[in-house]
This record gives sequence, structure tokens and C-alpha cells, in this order.
Amino acid sequence: MPPSSIQLPFDSSPIRRLGGVGIFLTGVSLPVLCLAQTIRTHEGPLPRPSISAEPGTVIPLGRPVTLQCRGPVGVYAFRLEREDRSEYKDNYNVFRLGPFESEARFRIDSVSEANAGLYRCIYYKTPRWSEHSDYLDLVVKETSGDTDSPVTEPGSSAGTVTGTEGSGFDAS
Repeated sequence: MPPSSIQLPFDSSPIRRLGGVGIFLTGVSLPVLCLAQTIRTHEGPLPRPSISAEPGTVIPLGRPVTLQCRGPVGVYAFRLEREDRSEYKDNYNVFRLGPFESEARFRIDSVSEANAGLYRCIYYKTPRWSEHSDYLDLVVKETSGDTDSPVTEPGSSAGTVTGTEGSGFDAS
């Protein structure tokens, strides 16, 4: 049975009877149902983010690396954490990669031994933080006689993890 509208003399808003089961909706109850549906979509855990490194996870001493955190669309900020969670870097410059994925990048201009170790990502999507990604093990290898290693200039961000907005933390 299709929904039918009934107009009552004391109320100008229509009341609907759905499917003959005796459910009545007024102009006030419809927005409440929509709100309840919206709240229900926020239940359950957020998808876990992923973490990767460009050009890879084994980096020669003094070379750059970019750690990438990825998660769903709608992420407000990504956080890159060191293994013990005592050091972290937030990045609010989140890029949309497609209809379902977003990303933030954390660059180390010149890796040092202090940058080696375990990293993981987490993201904030209203109203809460996601679970952590798996760990990424960044390995810094010594170079033997490599003349192509970049020279660290005074004032550069060697050993510093930076987000695309340009602020960083010392990863040592």
C-alpha cells in the first residue's frame, strides 16, 4: 500500500501512514529519524590507516625520505608517531587522492641514524581518532664512499620530520 497523506483540522502538517503497519510520522519526527540515522553512521571503529615510505624503507644516510599516511576521505589531520609515542608530528595538510582515500606526507630532508626506527600513523576524523596503522621500520644504512650523498647546509632541516606545512619535530 503506498503512503497516504491525511490532513487533520487542528494541524497543518501531514501525517503519513507507511505500509499499513501503523507507523505515523509528523513533520517533527522525520528530522529526528534523519538525525538518528546520521548518529548511527558514526558507530563502530574507523578504518585503520596505512603507512608507507618513498622511495622505500631502507634509506642511505643523508638522503631524503617521505613517510605517507593514508586513510579515508574526510580526515581532518594525520599524526605520525615514533615507536614509544613520546614524539609525534601532526599534519593538517591532508590531500584527497580519490573518491575514497586521503593522504598526508611527512618529509625527512636528510636522514640520520637518529631517524631510524619504528613509525606508525593515526588520523582524526570527527568525532574521534582512528586505530593505529601497522608499524613501518625505517632503516638508515651507512654509505661507504658515496659521493652523491647530499651535504647538509647550515639551517637545513636534516634529521627533522616535517609535514607539508613546514613545521616539524626532531626525530632523534
